[in-house]
Amino acid sequence: MGTEIKTWQIVESKLQSITTNLKNEGRTEPYDLEPWLESNAGILGPDIVIIGRQTMSKSGPIDLLGIDKTGNIVIVEIKRDKLPREALTQAIDYASDAAEWNIEKLGEICSEYSGKSLEETFAESFPDVDVENLNINDTQRIILVGFSDESALERMIEGLSDNFGA
Repeated sequence: MGTEIKTWQIVESKLQSITTNLKNEGRTEPYDLEPWLESNAGILGPDIVIIGRQTMSKSGPIDLLGIDKTGNIVIVEIKRDKLPREALTQAIDYASDAAEWNIEKLGEICSEYSGKSLEETFAESFPDVDVENLNINDTQRIILVGFSDESALERMIEGLSDNFGA
């Protein structure tokens, strides 16, 4: 089964859970949802730091690019409404390109995004981890963010998870 991600909005500088969707509220991914997730990456997981936004890949821009404390690249694909099954293929396409990126390329992306080196960003975010002992970008993670999913998407995610430990 796919992971449930709740819907949030910012009210008086605090996140509040909501039961509507951004499309019905007139909100968009690049102007509303992306900045919220970017500034509150803990919603995506406690071990993720964002190192890029709208990062260009061979297939188009990756909404948010992160790295986790084990050195895995995290591809975040955001939809403001229902997640169609195509969202997974889009994210897999991005991940297949990102899998080829070396630490120098990731460092350039991070530096352009934050003005800090990848090593500095990593050290600030995960001070208990020695970046020199990690295999950076050995594996890619995919996080899909939306308000619901199609049953076909859920079957695909379950199948990948069951068969490949994804």
